[in-house]
Amino acid sequence: MKKIPPHTIRSFRKKIFRFYALHKRDLPFRKTTDPYRITVSEIMLQQTQVDRVVPKYLAWIKRWPTWQKLAGATNRDLLTMWSGLGYNRRALMLHRLAQTIVTEYRSKLPEDPEMLKTLPGIGPYTSNAILIFAYNKPLVTIDTNIRRVILHELNLPTSTSVEELLDIAFQLLPKKRSRDWHNALMDYSRLVLPNRIERIPALSKQSKFEGSLRQIRGEIIRQVTKKPFVTLEYVSRLLNRSMADVVKAVEGLEKEKLVTLKRSRIQLT
Repeated sequence: MKKIPPHTIRSFRKKIFRFYALHKRDLPFRKTTDPYRITVSEIMLQQTQVDRVVPKYLAWIKRWPTWQKLAGATNRDLLTMWSGLGYNRRALMLHRLAQTIVTEYRSKLPEDPEMLKTLPGIGPYTSNAILIFAYNKPLVTIDTNIRRVILHELNLPTSTSVEELLDIAFQLLPKKRSRDWHNALMDYSRLVLPNRIERIPALSKQSKFEGSLRQIRGEIIRQVTKKPFVTLEYVSRLLNRSMADVVKAVEGLEKEKLVTLKRSRIQLT
């Protein structure tokens, strides 16, 4: 693994923290260390831009301020509140997570990263992110933004593997300021690097929304949270999409247990 010289580490930390002191973003989920609120924000932020998340996060916390309150929510209320964030399955996974935390962990989120990764909706990135932002644990996590900062500032090849980046990120980490450090890297990426990172591709590229099955799925969920049901024909006409595409979108939603289809009627599960 690549060894980063101590003077490079010191210089890099100084540069990032200096920027953060002057330009850190004022975000509501940075004003709390409550593990529940951190978890909600991290799951909302998956594949979703911050400016779309902020109002949804504030409304969600107002409606369901604790694991216990969220555990008692209905699917209709969950999906109505989630509408506009996309990837609606995340709302139901967050609900399942709340029920698990309440029934199996006495409403306290585990602090062990390996145990966290066994819970609904939590993978390696989210597990570490929760522990970093809620508990300031000396861990590292790599998203597209942090990856781009490290590659750009250390002039590393874009072919650098995630495993190598995790090792480098741990060398760079100021162990007692993990929370501030990760926030600072994200802000530096979003506010300084956008015009300098064309050469650095994202870890994964999100497919186009307009004209996609995701668009149909999103509209179906929006409709069935407002009405008892909608028909396949209605959705087809509404979006000017083929019946085959609508059926395919519904099949995907059924697999995720979001809706059921009965005699061409689509309704929430």
